[in-house]
Amino acid sequence: MLFKNLRQDMRIADLSVDANSAQRTADKAHGRLERLDDRLSHLAMINEALWRLLKSKTGWTDDMLMHELQQLDAEDGTIDQRRTPRAIKCHACQRNLPADGRDCIYCGATPAMTSPFSKAW
Repeated sequence: MLFKNLRQDMRIADLSVDANSAQRTADKAHGRLERLDDRLSHLAMINEALWRLLKSKTGWTDDMLMHELQQLDAEDGTIDQRRTPRAIKCHACQRNLPADGRDCIYCGATPAMTSPFSKAW
């Protein structure tokens, strides 16, 4: 009976360590999510400020921006208010790759920056 209790106590201690580790991981993820939310909110505010400046200096209108957004949205083949990157060709080996910005899985080449927004996708 003593060994059974000892084994149960050890198992409880192991599970407690696992639970504490899971809690730390969840807390870390929550903190990262909050920081990402703050960054996204800040970027949205910057975009709005830039748009206000452009409108005041160029005479462009909200309708013109909406039209451009609709065209951009349709470019990936699906109108869903999301920018879905398309597959790209590796500039070094010409093999098709997902457009997620990772190095080529075939030759290891770093993706070519084809636009100022390449790294965003």
